[in-house]
Amino acid sequence: MGVSSFETTRLELARLTVGGRRELTRGMASAAVATAHAANVARVGVWFLTPERDELHCASMFDSLKNEHQSGTVLALGELPSYHAALVSRRVIMANDARSAAETRELSKSYLIPNGITSMMDAPVYRAGEVVGVVCLEHVGPLRDWTKRECDLAASVADVVAVLLEQAARVDAEALLREQNEQLAKTEKLEALMRFGGGVAHDFNNVLATILLQTNMLKGARSAEEIRTTADGIEEAAEVGRRIVKQLLTFCRNKPNEPRAIDLGRALAGLASFLGSAVGDRHSLTVAELPARIIVHADPAQIDQLALNLVVNARDAMPEGGEVRLALEADAEWARISVSDSGVGIEESALDKIFEPFFTTKGHGTGLGLSTCHSIVEQSHGRIEVTSKRGEGTTFTVWLPRSE
Repeated sequence: MGVSSFETTRLELARLTVGGRRELTRGMASAAVATAHAANVARVGVWFLTPERDELHCASMFDSLKNEHQSGTVLALGELPSYHAALVSRRVIMANDARSAAETRELSKSYLIPNGITSMMDAPVYRAGEVVGVVCLEHVGPLRDWTKRECDLAASVADVVAVLLEQAARVDAEALLREQNEQLAKTEKLEALMRFGGGVAHDFNNVLATILLQTNMLKGARSAEEIRTTADGIEEAAEVGRRIVKQLLTFCRNKPNEPRAIDLGRALAGLASFLGSAVGDRHSLTVAELPARIIVHADPAQIDQLALNLVVNARDAMPEGGEVRLALEADAEWARISVSDSGVGIEESALDKIFEPFFTTKGHGTGLGLSTCHSIVEQSHGRIEVTSKRGEGTTFTVWLPRSE
């Protein structure tokens, strides 16, 4: 066989790739076939050491005389100390007379004679600097004098098998990582849905409380004007609830929010009566004069949630009653919504935790109101800050970028 044919075979082997462990056997079988034909040997096998390194297992064997593939043969290395020592210490074992060579004669009774093997050449497969297997070229017939080119070919095949092992391990690792990431994404999505669902339940409960309060007021209304005003309040509360439900459906369907240009002063003015109802009878809501043309880019339903949660949170901070103050200011870059109360304030140790899901300083509640506010503000590319002093109340300030 000419040099060019050997080089052609090497190039052919170098092009072998596998897409994971499942394809590794196919890759090794292809390497065995190409090697058997190139070296003109009866059989080429790929064997691997067990993790305990006490056995060799045949992963793929091509018999060119029968034109068939085999696997599964096991050799106990405890019975082959000289062969084992040679395998882990040499680049290639070249046994012209395999039945008498010091390195391979231990194989005669159990393997060489039963298979008619007279000459054998073995090239160890290395991975991470350690022998993990062997590529074995087996000759049947008159003794064979192995050449340097054949030795180089065997070593090249062993290197190809090592590359296939690395490819398979890498592909499998990437597949496992993708699977883990997908599972993590599903878990995070479920956790997000649970948190979001809890937040919506919290917000919707506030809406329902306002509707019930307005309904009771409607029962006691004494004039057509009182009835109309109260009915308008109920309608407004129901509209806020409808927007909250719409946002939940959007989230569940994995659709994006619907941010658009909002006149923040007009939006808060439209909510004022609803928010006044939400604070209840024992509290009052004072809304500072709301400037016009403060444009931000946000989802209107989220602005509803944000204002409702901050006002209700301020109300809950004053269980004995008090004033909730809502204000809107702006500079050239930012719109600032502030909601203040005159309650007992927040312990300094709790200030770093109040935006965490399920954290609450109340004896009741879900701990999701402020977490929802924080999430909404982040989605709108803003920030939320809190200042509080024990005995003097708390102020939450939301900063939203102006879009004008």
